Amino acid sequence: MGAGPRRQAAAKAHRAEAAAAQPADDVPAVPVAPVAMPAPRPAAVVPAPEPEFADGVDDDQELVLEDLTREQVLDWRNRAAADHQLVHDHIDRYGELSAQRLFTRAFVCQVQRLSGLGRLDLGFSTWGQA
Repeated sequence: MGAGPRRQAAAKAHRAEAAAAQPADDVPAVPVAPVAMPAPRPAAVVPAPEPEFADGVDDDQELVLEDLTREQVLDWRNRAAADHQLVHDHIDRYGELSAQRLFTRAFVCQVQRLSGLGRLDLGFSTWGQA
């Protein structure tokens, strides 16, 4: 039973030592010189490599999704985001399920919804013509 008070005294002494090691709040901190970071250098512009199947696509060659690399799939998706006709052409040739696998189901649904809006093209009609 005598160990309890000794432990408490040792803990109290340890806390007092730790408090003495802490800097006082009223002592000003040592000023730190500001660090100047160099200005960022402009990144070198590297042209993106042309995809293997961009212009020289063989229309008779079947597209096998399992044979595409990750980069090729991402390239197809980027081009489809810029030109929704790619999605419609893929659906016409390979079916909607294949398009959903290649471009994602949500993207194919969005393209189909946007194409069904029937936006009015004012470039080909005038107000006075019926």
